[in-house]
Amino acid sequence: MITFNIKQNQQDCCDTTTQSCDTNSHNCCTPQPKSKEVCPKCNNKAKGVLAKTLNTLLKDETKEKLDSLEGFYYCKTPSCEVVYFKDKTFLTQDDVKVVVGLKDSAKPATVCYCFEWTKEKIKEDLQNNGKTDALEDIKAKMKDPGCSCEILNPSGGCCLGDVTKAIKEIKEELGLA
Repeated sequence: MITFNIKQNQQDCCDTTTQSCDTNSHNCCTPQPKSKEVCPKCNNKAKGVLAKTLNTLLKDETKEKLDSLEGFYYCKTPSCEVVYFKDKTFLTQDDVKVVVGLKDSAKPATVCYCFEWTKEKIKEDLQNNGKTDALEDIKAKMKDPGCSCEILNPSGGCCLGDVTKAIKEIKEELGLA
């Protein structure tokens, strides 16, 4: 697992309901490339991803085969095998160093790569305690030591929206909603 200990003066900038960010206050909120692309495999919306995200997360042998890391998109559809694509180039889980937790059957199903929160860990918290402190823990750690979502999260963006969604889904599954 890739880990970083980055001390940054950060605020709680990511809104867990809209996933909007104050880009001046938080490292993980560098503007992502704008996109109106759809994944050619699943025809669902995809978002642009920064080259530095790919540079960190792609396996070396995959990077060696690519002309450039610029211009790729991230497919967030859980059932689609494509993680990143550009033109006729499709990259899958086999090309990525970390398990892409958003994809179906990912084990572990990581939702926060900086602080190692998984759906499994959240579910265990909910089953044992009737609640989870995942969001509070992540927000506290975003302030100190700081996060590195741009290079650790396969989407290249802040995880708080994904964590909030996972908590809601797991609560519903457990009948705690």
